[in-house]
Amino acid sequence: MKWSYSASRSFKQCQRQWYYKNIIANGRAKADPVRKQAYLLSKLQSVSAWRGKIVDDIISKMIVPCLNRKAQITLKMAKLRARELFDNQLAFAKSHSALDLDLQPSKHGDSFALLYAVQYDGGVRDGETEAAWHEIESALGNLFALGAIKDLLKSSDYVVAQRALTFAVMDGITTLAYPDAIAFRHQEPPVILDWKVHVFGQNDAWLQLAIYAIALSRCGAHKDFPEGFKVEPSSVKLYEAQLLTNAVREHCLDGEQIEEAEEYLISSAYEIACLTEGGGYSDLNVEDFRPALHAEICQRCAFRAICWEGQHVH
Repeated sequence: MKWSYSASRSFKQCQRQWYYKNIIANGRAKADPVRKQAYLLSKLQSVSAWRGKIVDDIISKMIVPCLNRKAQITLKMAKLRARELFDNQLAFAKSHSALDLDLQPSKHGDSFALLYAVQYDGGVRDGETEAAWHEIESALGNLFALGAIKDLLKSSDYVVAQRALTFAVMDGITTLAYPDAIAFRHQEPPVILDWKVHVFGQNDAWLQLAIYAIALSRCGAHKDFPEGFKVEPSSVKLYEAQLLTNAVREHCLDGEQIEEAEEYLISSAYEIACLTEGGGYSDLNVEDFRPALHAEICQRCAFRAICWEGQHVH
């Protein structure tokens, strides 16, 4: 079983949501329509999450590669590509359903997107897409205006974007972390950057970033990491950039915070392990998993189509 910070949050708010996404969903299970359906439903995004992912993709797939090649990248270039993604994905989402079992995301490349509002709410509300585009423009504009972050990225020897970091946390459980960016600098501690595209920008992501730092210190070697790379979690510099509020938070971890993050990781992984007992798809039943305690969680859950209709497998 793989444990991640996002999966732990999902498990905490609704165990069944975690079950559908992490146990049932499987895009390769062509002979099992429930598993394929859960896989497609797991691709549904809110409009805010979708516009945030476009910003993430522009940074990880366009800006970071340009920085590593020491190639020119301008705000205008980033916005043009973002607009292309925005238009193509919006058109796709409006014309496709997550209930279409013949849908194959890999065949549609960067144009693929499925929106929760289209699937469950009859479409995106008037003005919501315009607001989403303006927020994408603002987020990218603020990124290019953040002098300290821009200088840090430009001065780095190499930047790795969206790299999967894994390490064993206990028997049968592997921790999986996806930092937005890791910047390596000659003879200096690495930097982990986390991009947030929140309107209010009030959430403090220190715990998430602490888990990323722990993962970076314990993961196996990657071929594009510095030779002989080793680091302690407390040495990793952590930055949380709120791109809609133009704010940057630096998090400096002390021993107590690292211990707290490790305790959170282990206790969450242990709770999930106790419930699943190492079982997989053929061993577990949805009735073993507690539903959400609050109705608003159900209202915005991607798996409503199968959970509410009682398609409980096994």
